[in-house]
Amino acid sequence: MRGFWQHRLDPLLKAMIMNVTSFTHRAVFGAQIIEDIVTGKCFFRSKEYPCARIYQYSKLCLLLFTYELHRQLNLDNKPGHVSFLVAHPGMVKTNIMQEVPFSLSSIVYLVFRVLGLLQSPENGINSILDAALAPSHVSGAYFFGGDGSTLMSSMLSYDTRLAEKLWNISCNLLLDIKLASQATSSSSYCCTSPAEGHA
Repeated sequence: MRGFWQHRLDPLLKAMIMNVTSFTHRAVFGAQIIEDIVTGKCFFRSKEYPCARIYQYSKLCLLLFTYELHRQLNLDNKPGHVSFLVAHPGMVKTNIMQEVPFSLSSIVYLVFRVLGLLQSPENGINSILDAALAPSHVSGAYFFGGDGSTLMSSMLSYDTRLAEKLWNISCNLLLDIKLASQATSSSSYCCTSPAEGHA
């Protein structure tokens, strides 16, 4: 995967990869990084789809992967060539909780409003803009709160052992997809009639 990115990034140009995460990643403890969890297969056996747990887990994985990407591609790249950033817009009043019962979402928004943490979409975009406009030498940073502020994500998100597992599983999944795609293309070609093949 490292080679995939290196071949597609012009060494003469500044490049940036930014992911948007959430503070809910802090709710994940003792995370396991195995293929069935990464692909979501293990959740098919659940009586109820654990949407909140999956959301939290996916945001942790985004952090793990972004930090690992930062480590992998900066091993031999020139400093400042590629930056990898994460931004968290904070609690923003959007339609993200539209699938949650109205009574519950109302309570959640009320609590965040009382705590002074509920933001409008116009203010929530600030941390994302901060990351997008960050100096070229900034990489592996977590933007939150606007005004160019950065902070540390959860301790678990800096676990290099978990990040390496996620990296390897992702590489294997991409390889499987590539091989399946090649097999499908080859099969389609073989099924094409001679007349169609020379059209």
